[in-house]
Amino acid sequence: MPEFSIAKYHHQFAKEFVSIGDFSAPAFYQSPAEEFAAALQGPVVMDRSFLGLARVFGKDAGSLLHGLTTNEMRSLQTGQSLVNIFTTAKGRILDVVEMLRREEDYLLITSPERAATVLQWIDKYTFVEEVRSENLTSRYALFSLFGKIQNGFAGLSLHHLLPQHFREMQIAGVEVIVQRTKGIAPDGYNFLVKVEAAAAVWEFLRHHAKPIGFVAYDTLRVHVGIPAAGAEITEEQNPHEVNLLPFINFEKGCYIGQEVIARLDTYDKVQRQLVGLEFESDHLPALNCSLWAGNEEAGVLTSAVFSPIRQKAIGLGLVRRKFVELGQRFTARSEDASWPCTMVALPFAHHV
Repeated sequence: MPEFSIAKYHHQFAKEFVSIGDFSAPAFYQSPAEEFAAALQGPVVMDRSFLGLARVFGKDAGSLLHGLTTNEMRSLQTGQSLVNIFTTAKGRILDVVEMLRREEDYLLITSPERAATVLQWIDKYTFVEEVRSENLTSRYALFSLFGKIQNGFAGLSLHHLLPQHFREMQIAGVEVIVQRTKGIAPDGYNFLVKVEAAAAVWEFLRHHAKPIGFVAYDTLRVHVGIPAAGAEITEEQNPHEVNLLPFINFEKGCYIGQEVIARLDTYDKVQRQLVGLEFESDHLPALNCSLWAGNEEAGVLTSAVFSPIRQKAIGLGLVRRKFVELGQRFTARSEDASWPCTMVALPFAHHV
């Protein structure tokens, strides 16, 4: 019998692929609508190995990371995780990461192709500290479980894990780090496993959850109103603009970008806000096209998907504060087309 591999599975069953950096991710296996519906009815699993993974260690690792990021890390205990933001001196977003504290190190799950950038940033601000790091992206696979997950899923008792906690489990005879997520993706679980053992874990998970591709995942994300790297999260945005305030601790001391972020909050100087948009038809508008309110340019469209719930296109956009009002009418415009839309509350669907 030929050896099973995740790549062979994807190429055998996926109908289309999308490029995420150097990673070729399945767009869908059946149809995006069927996979989205599956997430509303039961568990679904996705190969998200396109995310970056880094390891930071050394006796000063915790204090250095605390001084470079927006969230409070000093109370983070072994077995706990949190969402944290690296910001530049101008208060712009370098990356949003999930940090897992282990006894001997910190694991950082980064945005696609951002592990090296984050490690370079950490190295830039490492002077006399005893801190070392390595890029583990190519050595690990990452699978994510979303949707309606019952107690005792596949005999793993995942609900014993509190949100933003993780622990090692044996799955299909393989050591796996299982993390319960909250905040920067649809709530669920991440499974981190070394590449050489990943196929067995994927086989186990896909027999207990329906595999989904990137399109259905992105549809879930937009419904929940979560910003994504490369769309809403770039080095052009600050955390205030893209609804990342839950991951900023305004009581902590100095960190890179802290003064700018605090000033934006204190003096209400945020110029734009991430909003939900509902279009009048099911035709997807062009990404990054301008949003217009009458004859005034009001913002930019950052994400757009077809909503199987609303049977229309929906999206996320960055809109100037003066135009942020529920029911506000916009027109998304490209050079040769236009798409009327209305600002609606986030999240789009509370049950997703």
